[in-house]
Amino acid sequence: MTEPRLLLIGRRQSTLDALKEELSRFGRDVVASNDRELIRLALLEGNVDLVVIGGGLDDPARDAMRHFVLDVRADVPVHLLPRAAGASPASVIPFANEQIVLFKVHAAAGDDDGQSD
Repeated sequence: MTEPRLLLIGRRQSTLDALKEELSRFGRDVVASNDRELIRLALLEGNVDLVVIGGGLDDPARDAMRHFVLDVRADVPVHLLPRAAGASPASVIPFANEQIVLFKVHAAAGDDDGQSD
């Protein structure tokens, strides 16, 4: 299986760029953006396999972004980084890696269920 493409969405592009660089060290294929038009284009191109929305957005903004993504592409799994005390932007790295591995496991098993939070 080829590496699934992750769309990482967050508040600050500079933070997203740093996270993208770190995830690429794990061999991850990542597109990272906070711009709705770029997010829409990435989704419409059809080469995004899953989405992770970081914790930098407040709850109403995260919910709005989740709905935005699903309105553009209802078939893509969307995962929200859980909020935790003491969390930092780096918390997205293990979470995104886990979601990518689970995506691969579900794809290998031919399972579409349970991929979206």
